[in-house]
Amino acid sequence: MTEDARQTTTPHPQPLLVLALCGFMGSGKSTVGRTLAELLGWEFVDLDEEIERQEGTSIRLIFVERGEAEFREIEHNMLTKLMASGRTRTVVALGGGTHAQHRNEVLLKRAGLRTVFLKVPLEIMLGRCYSTEEQNRVRPLAADPAEFRRLYEARLPSYRRADITVEAGDKSALEVARMVGAALSLELVNDR
Repeated sequence: MTEDARQTTTPHPQPLLVLALCGFMGSGKSTVGRTLAELLGWEFVDLDEEIERQEGTSIRLIFVERGEAEFREIEHNMLTKLMASGRTRTVVALGGGTHAQHRNEVLLKRAGLRTVFLKVPLEIMLGRCYSTEEQNRVRPLAADPAEFRRLYEARLPSYRRADITVEAGDKSALEVARMVGAALSLELVNDR
């Protein structure tokens, strides 16, 4: 295992069939997740996209119109549904706050998923969130660097409890996906 990836718990005895990427907004979970799934020949699921599809609106509007408490309930129910679906060979990109909700962390552990924390310097994540071109996905917190930092610091302990931490930094999605694959001893069947 490289310096850029480290394991924080003992290896799981069962074969890895589903893994979840966690980390703060702008850490690259969706981009790395898609790339990793392609390299593995696995399915990819973006939890936020699944919620938006089910609810027929954006995450941002759910927060504005219904509040965070209702969003967290929707998010937990979607994660529960996903875990109960019997999926295998799947990479799941969690929302930035999913793993920080204790009941979701417990659900992931009970389901036997391996969790991977994509650790990225705060300044890089802030820049990614601030400069996104997808207006419906722009993160309001990116406009307030102090609040962005406060929320990251509050969520960091939960991210650190992931099974694996990968120092993603300013590496490309392909580099990070390869690092995750190597850290979990996964065969990359479609490596370029």
